[in-house]
Amino acid sequence: MHVIPFKIGLPATLSGRHAIQGKESFRGIKLFTEDLHARGGIKMQGKPSLLPELVFYDDESIPEKTKENTLRLIETDRVDILLGPYSSGLALACTEAVGERQRVVWNYGGSLDDIPSHSLCRVVSTASGASSYFQAIVDMIHYCYAQVAEIAVLRLAGSRFSETVCEGALLRAKELGMATAVYNFSSGTQDFSTILSAAGSRGASCVLCCGRMEDDINLARCIRKNHIRDFKVVATLAAAVNEFKKRLGPETDGFVSTSQWEPTLSISPDFGPSPSEFSDTFSRVWGYTPDYTAAQSYNMGVIIRELTERMGTTNEQTLAHQALRSEFKTFYGDFSIDLKTLKQTGHRMLVTQWQDGEKKIVFPTEYSNSQLVV
Repeated sequence: MHVIPFKIGLPATLSGRHAIQGKESFRGIKLFTEDLHARGGIKMQGKPSLLPELVFYDDESIPEKTKENTLRLIETDRVDILLGPYSSGLALACTEAVGERQRVVWNYGGSLDDIPSHSLCRVVSTASGASSYFQAIVDMIHYCYAQVAEIAVLRLAGSRFSETVCEGALLRAKELGMATAVYNFSSGTQDFSTILSAAGSRGASCVLCCGRMEDDINLARCIRKNHIRDFKVVATLAAAVNEFKKRLGPETDGFVSTSQWEPTLSISPDFGPSPSEFSDTFSRVWGYTPDYTAAQSYNMGVIIRELTERMGTTNEQTLAHQALRSEFKTFYGDFSIDLKTLKQTGHRMLVTQWQDGEKKIVFPTEYSNSQLVV
């Protein structure tokens, strides 16, 4: 049957400080478009198949370039579908650029809770909100330990994302009657000994750190060197991705993180590949096991394909309307959006721990394939 082009626009993040996760998410959506080509495109009954074309420009992790690229994709390339970029700050820039242009942003990579409320355009988000990131770990700590003297929360000064993640943890700890103490640090901090010693002197038994990649790695090295026996749980956001293991090697074991998705997640999707099928395909093409950032972008492609075939149209407003009123499960997890806030409420965060060189799911219990090791 005759095929027609279907442009998917992406303000990609291929360089700059978000490049590690940005490249990973780019590989996810690139793989999706290649898979669609292999199956003959998006197929709508009685209509020509849609053959995807990925149009992208590197924003270099700079919000102003994200805005420029977003407008170029809309006004010059006239893309049919506009994906958001990786990272919350860049996703906000993308939605601000769209403004009142009556376009939909399919947001897989921005998890700040207020992204929908800060945009004038319609947003379809798949990821759990940033405030829930460390809440999952606080829930695990409460579940695993009857008595925890205090949780030390390390917050990156000047980062809205870090502030949101940490505030979520503090709120959940308060709800559960658990004591907390907050320690601010600056990005680029090499030695966390002063903070860790202060936390230890207060009796803290768990540490949660939300910094950038380098910050989390520096903290992990400091823990390994001077404080390895001081705390039951040490969690950093960076420990969720392969780069963390690549940089720390054998010293990775024991560190905890929170993840939007894992290849070993055991669920049965309503449509699309299973977690293992996606992981196997990605590994075969790119030569390594994917991080959750690759799963996020591929998953958005799966959702767009399903909605397009189900509704029999490429009208993005119709597709978004259907998405916002749908509940389903993909290889990435549950999907459900609150119509008032446009926040993703169905998806759940996973807690992972590096054990013997492998990342294991240790919480929630219904998804775990290992137990927390102290």
